[in-house]
Amino acid sequence: MIYKNEFAVVGTPVYLTVAIITASAIFSIFTYSIITVLEESQTDIVKKQIDKIISEAENMFEYAESGSKTKINIDFPESMNFAVFGSTPKNISQPDKLELNENISNNYYFVMQNKEICTYSSNARFCGETVDKIAVLLHGEYSICLELMHSGGKTYVKIY
Repeated sequence: MIYKNEFAVVGTPVYLTVAIITASAIFSIFTYSIITVLEESQTDIVKKQIDKIISEAENMFEYAESGSKTKINIDFPESMNFAVFGSTPKNISQPDKLELNENISNNYYFVMQNKEICTYSSNARFCGETVDKIAVLLHGEYSICLELMHSGGKTYVKIY
C-alpha cells in the first residue's frame, strides 16, 4: 500500500501565505519600534539641552543677585519645532501670544516635529528680552544669555 498525501500540495500556498503575513507583521512592529526609539532619543536630546538652561536659571533665581548674567551654549536638533519659557501651550504650530502672564511665568515647554508636547514648571520665573514677553527658541545652535532681574516686585530670569 502506497500512502498518498493529496493535501500537501493544496496546503503549501496557505502555509506560504501565513508565513508571509507573519513575517510582515514582525517587520512592521520592528520598524515601528525603531522609529519610536529614534523619536524618543531626539526628545531626550532636547530635554538635556533645556535642563542646562533650567539648572542655571534655578541656581540664579535662588542664589544670585539682581543683574547677574551667564551664557550657555545650546544646540537644539531640527526635530524640535520650538521651546517656550514663561508660558503654557496654547498653539502647537507656533506660540501665538508672546505676552507674559506672571501667573504662569514659571512654566516652560517644547514641541517636537511629531507634535509631541512636553510641559514642565520650574522654581524660576522666565521672561524674554523684555519683562512683558515670553522667550521662544527655535531649533539650532545658540549662545543663550540668562540674566536675573527684578520687575514689579518679582524676580525673573531673562532669556535672550
